[in-house]
Amino acid sequence: MFSGAVIKLRDARTAMGRLSALVTPPVVSNVRIISGAPGLQGDPVGTGNPVAFAEVFSSCVAQIRSVGDAVLKDNEANKLPGFDSWRELKKTECKNDDLLRFINDRRNDDLHAGYSPLTFTMHPFSFSSSSIRAVPSPTAALLIDGTGPYWLVDQGTPRERQVPCETLEGIVFTVAIANPPATHQGSVFAATDPLTLLCLGEEYQANLLFEARSRFVP
Repeated sequence: MFSGAVIKLRDARTAMGRLSALVTPPVVSNVRIISGAPGLQGDPVGTGNPVAFAEVFSSCVAQIRSVGDAVLKDNEANKLPGFDSWRELKKTECKNDDLLRFINDRRNDDLHAGYSPLTFTMHPFSFSSSSIRAVPSPTAALLIDGTGPYWLVDQGTPRERQVPCETLEGIVFTVAIANPPATHQGSVFAATDPLTLLCLGEEYQANLLFEARSRFVP
């Protein structure tokens, strides 16, 4: 029983490990090039690879959300006496919690609309386009946003894609969540950076699985 949830929790922890490896202390400059979700930014973290950070953040949100699904929708557990009422209690708890609702909504936004809550900021202490080499195509256009400089290749065709440039000296990046959740289980967050919030979400789902197994596994 709950074997699917155990697998999803393992996957969530693997994704969280990948995200942690991409996080560095935030460093900022007075010059800021920002892209991503609009709104009030939460606390930032630094990262050396904004593109990878966005992909792994998306994976973390999906995997964390899937743990709860796997617990509450377990076929064997749903046949047990008392599980229905416990499941409905937990579903109500999740709906009324800022953080858990945020994770649920962002997973749905990502899956159905491709929306990300992340805001990236490039802080160029120094930058010169002349230092960029290895143009991937003669027609590639050099563009810059909060995730750094990148080449736009095959513009206006079905093959249009972004090719990130190598991170240059003098450039650092921060990433934050736009309009982050404010509370979790009745407590106001001490920090609202992406890693802290997802760690708390993963912790909740791990405790949910532990409680389910303690109550319903013979």
